[in-house]
Amino acid sequence: MLPNEGAAFEGNDYLGSSLQIGPQLLVRTPALLNSLSLPYSGETAETRRSTVEPVPPPRAPDTKDFSEFLVAFPVSTSGQPPTKKARMQQGFPDDRMFYDKWRCEQYRMRQDSLLSCFTHRKPTVGKVSRAIQKEGWTANYPSPDTVLQLWKPASQAAAEKDPAILESVVSQTWRGLAIKDFGPGKGLGVVATRPFSKGDIVCDYHGKIITAEKGRKLMQSMVDEAGYMFFFKAGGRDLCIDAQTFPCKCHPHADTIGRRMNHSRKNPNVKPMHCTLLVDGEDKDVILFRALKDIPVDTELKFDYGVNRKSFRGEGLELD
Repeated sequence: MLPNEGAAFEGNDYLGSSLQIGPQLLVRTPALLNSLSLPYSGETAETRRSTVEPVPPPRAPDTKDFSEFLVAFPVSTSGQPPTKKARMQQGFPDDRMFYDKWRCEQYRMRQDSLLSCFTHRKPTVGKVSRAIQKEGWTANYPSPDTVLQLWKPASQAAAEKDPAILESVVSQTWRGLAIKDFGPGKGLGVVATRPFSKGDIVCDYHGKIITAEKGRKLMQSMVDEAGYMFFFKAGGRDLCIDAQTFPCKCHPHADTIGRRMNHSRKNPNVKPMHCTLLVDGEDKDVILFRALKDIPVDTELKFDYGVNRKSFRGEGLELD
């Protein structure tokens, strides 16, 4: 028993300075406090530490990445983004990180799809809008204005793969152009019946591909005739397009546009570009004309023949 345990204190004896605390009380106090903190079941501090429920280890991060997400939910221009339920059923997190990345991939895919529809000529807002409506897209696609801002002139490689360009070359049905008679002294020329943007593929110089040597021999046989021979060098070859022989065998009822374009050394608005197109299973050398500047309606199309004699139409031009 503690000293004075159970004894009554009078007045301020308990708080006063007359209270005497013995050394035994100071020694036993820590043990007493420790015993009071234990349950009445007889559990000791040592046994209590051994029976505490262990803390579970932190959850391992999800190891699935976005490439697996794309395998489970392939991106396409016509597809719908996966729902939260579908994502969780495949073992992916319930957050939106992969979902948003999937939509970004589809947006870029749709953007590229729209741009590929207008390789050879810059489209109008109306044409892009109609293309979007045709696809049936109601969300997650670029606006027509965005497509126009991103449009760039077709590279040589892109032009060679463009089905619209191939169709126009084969059928000789280039839109937006007309042959016009400018009267005595100038004769026929080509004018725009629709506006063209800088970088547009306007038309081609159509004719039979022959060697430059053969083309020069044909030139020698011409007397007081307008020459329609286009000489050029490409791929280490010296070639010529014979548009003098008219009409051509493949289009006996058409006056092809390119051969009617006149010359301008100081102010040309189109420029020739050599391409190789796959026509009827065979590679064919083609000269395409690209707009050097914006061309308004009723403007005559001209290119620089490259030499003083107009009948040579590009003699020696390097078009690689």
